[in-house]
Amino acid sequence: MSKRTDEYLSGVPMKPYDLLREILIVLAIIAVIVIVLASVLGSPDYPTVRAQDVANLQPIAYLQTGATILAGNSSIQHYGPPYTEDRNNAQHLFRQAPANWFGVSIPLDPAQDFILKPLARVSVLNGNVTGALEAYQAASTDQQQAWLSAYMAALDNATVIDGQVQIPSGDYGPVPTLMDSMLALGKAGLLEGALDSNVRQPFEYDFTQSLLFFQDDVDGSVAEQLDMSSDQWGVMHETGNYPGAWWLFPYAFLYHVPPMNNSSNADIQAIFIILMVFLFLLFLPVVPIFNRLPRWLRVYKLIWRDWYSRKKSGGSGDP
Repeated sequence: MSKRTDEYLSGVPMKPYDLLREILIVLAIIAVIVIVLASVLGSPDYPTVRAQDVANLQPIAYLQTGATILAGNSSIQHYGPPYTEDRNNAQHLFRQAPANWFGVSIPLDPAQDFILKPLARVSVLNGNVTGALEAYQAASTDQQQAWLSAYMAALDNATVIDGQVQIPSGDYGPVPTLMDSMLALGKAGLLEGALDSNVRQPFEYDFTQSLLFFQDDVDGSVAEQLDMSSDQWGVMHETGNYPGAWWLFPYAFLYHVPPMNNSSNADIQAIFIILMVFLFLLFLPVVPIFNRLPRWLRVYKLIWRDWYSRKKSGGSGDP
């Protein structure tokens, strides 16, 4: 150490400590534990929920999702920033809604972006889709809603025969043709590409639309089956029975505490509380009364107990 440092630390009891050795020992122990657990337990990762899997395994749920979005009943429709202009639904705290400060940065019209635009791409290859699209878009809004309402009601009584969805006869207009084309797009594994190909770049990095497509029902159902709904107090689950991100425990805990447990602004309330706790801990050394706790609790005497025992017995106290 420098002369100035020696003078500054003069009279301060010190103990030899090899920090590098300590770090290497801890890293070695952690590496062994991780390798052993990975070898025995394997990966907890659940396969990605793909449109192709939903279309083939749960075609009725796929069609219900598409029809709901086309009818304008998707939760994204009135989500607010950053997707839509509906600012009333933005989470707020103390009459402030941070999401509204930045406005709509990812503009989305679910019916257009999730259904009609992908079908417009398909119509180039399928004349039936072209006619159905023209008929649907030429109809009045009331007529469109009547077709969609009848179609969604029919899906409740639909059956799947040889992979084909059969619905009771009725007046659904061009909606069955549109939805069957969306289903075919999903079965071919092309839905994600049709949703995320708006930006003409060599590689696609924005998967917002494909991730949002099934977020209302399908993803929620999968999360329930995998026990990832976090119904237990302060518990975050990984897929299956694996524990989740322990560092998110404070957030998970707060979602079960009033008023967050029944609040539509739970996210921003939890973030605000965690931010206040973080700032409190950050500035703890200068917070009156609390910065005196170390002297009152005297935990340091446990840490330096060997030095205090020698000093009490009449020794020099030096390590």
